Amino acid sequence: MAAVTNPEVVDLHFSLRGRAIPQDYADALWGALQAFLPWLALDEQAGVHPLYGLSHGGDESYLSRRSRLVLRLPRQRLAAAMELVGAQLQLGGHQIEVGEAFAKELAEMPVIYARFVTFAAPDPAGVPIDEEAFSAVCQAQFATLGIRPKFIFGKPQRALTETGLLSGFSLLLSGLDAAANLRLQERGLGLERKRGCGIFVPHKSFAAAALE
Repeated sequence: MAAVTNPEVVDLHFSLRGRAIPQDYADALWGALQAFLPWLALDEQAGVHPLYGLSHGGDESYLSRRSRLVLRLPRQRLAAAMELVGAQLQLGGHQIEVGEAFAKELAEMPVIYARFVTFAAPDPAGVPIDEEAFSAVCQAQFATLGIRPKFIFGKPQRALTETGLLSGFSLLLSGLDAAANLRLQERGLGLERKRGCGIFVPHKSFAAAALE
């Protein structure tokens, strides 16, 4: 695979202001973002990271000065996405304000991590995928992509949506060459990219993560 020196997508970081949001916020956040940036739903390359810099307690997650909304976007969408600055997002009865933004290039690192990877649409019956089935689909996806990374599953992940339960696992990958590493960050893995799933970021060492 040829080296990737200029990925087609970048991360756009927005600061956030507010007190708290629902702990299960992915569906509400996606709905709120579509109201301001309707083209997000039509752009297959666009993704919404899980929110950063939250602390959890009870049914709520609390914002801090470090809280960030990050969109993974094609370069040509950056200017359009800046319309989000100053937006008031309503998330399940909570309001947060989107602040200033800056773009950050993707970085090739030995280990990459996705907080939530899923391969199935939300299940109306609320049945989560098990680890054995998830592992089988992962390996089939890797084979399709022509890669053979080392991988570690993390804790099971769950999110409630209007149509059912979204389920999967966190996933840590290593052993990819630079081109495959960046390409996987660009394209993601699995489904529900707009609800924070399948989006990879650089992580600390594989050995350290295995001990967690």
